[in-house]
Amino acid sequence: MRLACVVAVAACSSTPAHAPAPARTSPLGAVARWQIRSEEIVLTVGGREVPGTITAPLGEGPFPAVLVLAGSGPTDRDWNSPLLPTKNGSARLLADRLAHHGAVVLRFDKAGSGKNPGPPPAQWTLDSYREEGLAALAALRARKDVRRDRIFVAGHSEGGIHATRLIAAAPDVAGVLYLASAVRSMADTLLNQLDQQLHNPLAGLAEDQIQRELASIRGALAAFFAGKAVDPTTASTIPAIQHLFAGLVAPATANLLRTLLAFDNSVEAPKLAVPSLVVNGGKDIQIDPALDAARLAQALRSANRDVTLVIVPDADHVLKHETRTVAELRADLGSVQQRYNADDRTLDDALVKAIVDWLVVHAR
Repeated sequence: MRLACVVAVAACSSTPAHAPAPARTSPLGAVARWQIRSEEIVLTVGGREVPGTITAPLGEGPFPAVLVLAGSGPTDRDWNSPLLPTKNGSARLLADRLAHHGAVVLRFDKAGSGKNPGPPPAQWTLDSYREEGLAALAALRARKDVRRDRIFVAGHSEGGIHATRLIAAAPDVAGVLYLASAVRSMADTLLNQLDQQLHNPLAGLAEDQIQRELASIRGALAAFFAGKAVDPTTASTIPAIQHLFAGLVAPATANLLRTLLAFDNSVEAPKLAVPSLVVNGGKDIQIDPALDAARLAQALRSANRDVTLVIVPDADHVLKHETRTVAELRADLGSVQQRYNADDRTLDDALVKAIVDWLVVHAR
């Protein structure tokens, strides 16, 4: 049986043909009118060097700024991964689009991705990601072209967890953008995704076998959270799931992953007293628009927070425009993941507009 495991998964410039010469004023606007430039930077985090990229409008500013945090696995600053073909990562595309609208955007290779190997395994904790984020915020605040009172944090997928934890330690940011963000605990999200994949007709499993597999998976996760050593072969009879568990329960990273998988953003995000944008694609088969995005928005509303929820009908998990139906996507999960960064794919314009419109209002 073939089963796709979707979870756990030098300066230059670009000038739109219609862009005028930049003025001295620098409002972020709905019209993409700015010429842009990019520059490589290096953040210093606990003696480590963390490489990143600034994409900014060509102008003196000061401009609003957005810090973009990548999702799970070895996903780099551009949202490229060695696990996926091609290099058409959505974060680079998003940074360019936002800079054309008048925002300074910083993205960096988080620990374990791109050119950032991360700290030694014994020192690697969930706080390692927060320390990198704090260094990135400090770098933005130090720039003359950035409005220090209008810096936003955008977290994609697992990055939504890191955004919440970062803002809890740096509450002076202007707002948070949850982009197809993890909301339930990642353990719950993992179980939901595996349930869907096991029920896929292409998996060829009878219902009683599916329930046995799910029971084994739940038992392995319970043992893992109890601090016990877990043999991946006891989690499932399916090699792809065994491989997934081998990565989760590896002793070198077990403590890190226990805290990460248990973090519930719907509980922690409402503690932040900042405006929030929750945006999700209607064709996202990893983060569910109803079970995740709508749940987060409701949790924020219940805490009397300023929250905007936008579900973009034809956007996928990596914020790109998707023409296939949800049923077609679910029928071929492996193909979906392999196509995330295909060269011919573009960001969903409606999703970009939702982000820009929200930033325009909150960057005033």
